Amino acid sequence: MGIFHKKFENKKEIMYKVILAKISNPLMDKIDAIEEREVRDFFKIILDAAERSLRGILFMAPEEFNFKKQITKEEIDFWLSKVSLALMSYSYYFYGDSSEIKKIRIFNFVSKSLIDSGAYWQKMFDYYNQIFNENIGQKEIDHYASGLKEDVEKGYSESGGMEKVNELTTRDSKTITSELLQKIWKENINSNERKGLFLGMRIWQAHQQIVQPFLAKFLREY
Repeated sequence: MGIFHKKFENKKEIMYKVILAKISNPLMDKIDAIEEREVRDFFKIILDAAERSLRGILFMAPEEFNFKKQITKEEIDFWLSKVSLALMSYSYYFYGDSSEIKKIRIFNFVSKSLIDSGAYWQKMFDYYNQIFNENIGQKEIDHYASGLKEDVEKGYSESGGMEKVNELTTRDSKTITSELLQKIWKENINSNERKGLFLGMRIWQAHQQIVQPFLAKFLREY
C-alpha cells in the first residue's frame, strides 16, 4: 500500500520521516505478521490515516495555530497509538454497534468461514493491543467515541437533530485533542479551544476520507 513512503522535501520533513520510521517500521512488521488479511488491511488503513493527519498538522496547518515543532519519537508513538484508537472507536460506532450492522456476517479469509460483526470488532480490539502493546477494551472505545455512542443510541442523526449531533461530535473531538495537545504541545485545550477544534477536525477528516470508504467497501463486499 506504500504507506509511510511519501515524498518529503524540506529538512524538517526529512527529519520527521527518519524519526517516523523508527516507530512505523516495527508497527508495520507486527501488522504484516497478522494472518488475517482483513485485519492487516484495516490496521494499515488506520495507521495511514493517523500518520497523514499528523503530517498535515505539522506541515500544512495554518501558521496561526503554531503546530510546527521538531516532534520526538515518543510523541509520534503517542500520536499514532492514540489517534489509531480514536479512529477505531469512531469506526466501531459507525459500523459496529447499530442493529443493522450487527446482522452483517463478515468473511474470515483464514478460516474460510463467516463471522458476525461482534467477533470481527473483538478481533480488532485484540490486535490493536498486540500492535501497540496496550490493553484496551470496550471501556476505552466508549471513552473516545462517547458522543457517537449516544448518537447511535438516541438516534439524533436519524431524526435530524443536528444541533445535538454537533454537540456530541465536539465532545468526542475534545476527548482526543485534549490528550494530544497536553502531551505533544504542552497546552491546555481550555485555553486553546480553536486549536483543539482544528486538530479534532483534521482527525475526523482522516476518518471520513480514508477509513470510512475502506470500511464501507469492505462491508459491501463481505
